[in-house]
Amino acid sequence: MRQTGAVSTSPSAAPTPGAGDGSGDGWVTLSSGKVLWGRFGAAGLMLSHTDPSGTERFLLARRAAWVHRGHGTWSVPGGAIDSSEDPVSAALREFDEEIGRIPDGWRLIGIHEEILEAGVWSYHTCCARVEESPDYDATLSPENDEAAWWTREELDQIPLFDPFAAQLPTLLAIFDDND
Repeated sequence: MRQTGAVSTSPSAAPTPGAGDGSGDGWVTLSSGKVLWGRFGAAGLMLSHTDPSGTERFLLARRAAWVHRGHGTWSVPGGAIDSSEDPVSAALREFDEEIGRIPDGWRLIGIHEEILEAGVWSYHTCCARVEESPDYDATLSPENDEAAWWTREELDQIPLFDPFAAQLPTLLAIFDDND
């Protein structure tokens, strides 16, 4: 399994004083003033499936317009890491909550951590391969308008969530290194 960035199973930030339980739901303000969702950072799951013709496809979700910085762009499903979770557990939970059941037999091949402020906030993209490519439109949460499987070529033709678009070459390299 390939890892990029410094991946840790500990939370990415200390709990917000007075926040109570270990839920990661909540806003974090970086020293730059940038405001991000996830008291302990966030994680998402990028799935790859090779169809019968040998074409690799990636599952992305179109973020609802009302979601923070969503604007109808495409990205991996994900969200806040709870204090008791490692990034993979959080990514799997968020996938189940936002998209639906992950196919049986999924295989984690790498994790990329994008650190926005060391010790305060980072985003972990967990990359996995699956043998089947379900249609998830019937099980989507209101946070996503749709989910679809895209080829590499098609990824250049759809509006991607800016932070995801910036990391996409690194994420695709993880899949390339694990063929």
